Amino acid sequence: MDMYMRKATTEFITERVNHYGKNEAEPVKDAFLKLKDCAERLQATLTEEQLPLFRAMENAYRLADGESIRFYWKGGFGDAIQLLVGWSTNGDAEETTS
Repeated sequence: MDMYMRKATTEFITERVNHYGKNEAEPVKDAFLKLKDCAERLQATLTEEQLPLFRAMENAYRLADGESIRFYWKGGFGDAIQLLVGWSTNGDAEETTS
């Protein structure tokens, strides 16, 4: 992949990650608000002895959520890059044979 394509791909990926990180879809926002509400209501019912386990669960959830997001973004962009590389390679081949 030439330097122009690498630069364009890097800029595209950065822009998309930043955009989607700041502009979640309404169903995603609603789901997280519901999760937060449920967690707050559950936490209010716990004893002092149960709170450390609850915090450990919250931390584990956040880690799992972050890792799954990273995994799917990486996979999706990996597929997109393969598509671009294949398109670029096929385009170059067609130009040289024409």
